[in-house]
Amino acid sequence: MPDLHDWIDTAGGPFLLIAEESLSSWRGTEGWTFETHGEDASDYSRACGISDWIGPITSGADTAYVLGGDVGPISWITTNELEGGYLVQWIGIDDEAEILPALHSEAYKELLQSERAEHVSIKVHEPGELRVIQAAEIGDDLAAASLAIKLRPGTYCATSVYLETTSLMIVVRRLKLQ
Repeated sequence: MPDLHDWIDTAGGPFLLIAEESLSSWRGTEGWTFETHGEDASDYSRACGISDWIGPITSGADTAYVLGGDVGPISWITTNELEGGYLVQWIGIDDEAEILPALHSEAYKELLQSERAEHVSIKVHEPGELRVIQAAEIGDDLAAASLAIKLRPGTYCATSVYLETTSLMIVVRRLKLQ
């Protein structure tokens, strides 16, 4: 497993980006079974129904964001941690050290402006503490590893793209303070 950044993985389902204070409202697989998957009202089934790279989903009275699409470990990578960063999902990489140069490449910048990029607006409220968890998890009883993210409160543009070069395949979800 890579060692330049902290990575978490799932058992197959999507990840969820959720405000720390909203974790207890996320019920994951509560009420879910293999037999009813996709037909039940569980949070996990609802999350699995979102195929966008990042898509809003209700969690109690709040909004969380499903990180849909391909399955692979995810990391939070930032240089200015309070004003944004990148949720990078590892699909295939020869060398983890190639991620940062790829995020500064012209190819990546062009993808951000292309019609293939997905855009979602995310509101981050005080105190600006978010968490990436497995969507199957029950928010107030987390058993698997998660990622803590601290951002300045405000509105963020989340732009998601799939970036592929000769040596890496990643899904990048850039969060940028507007």
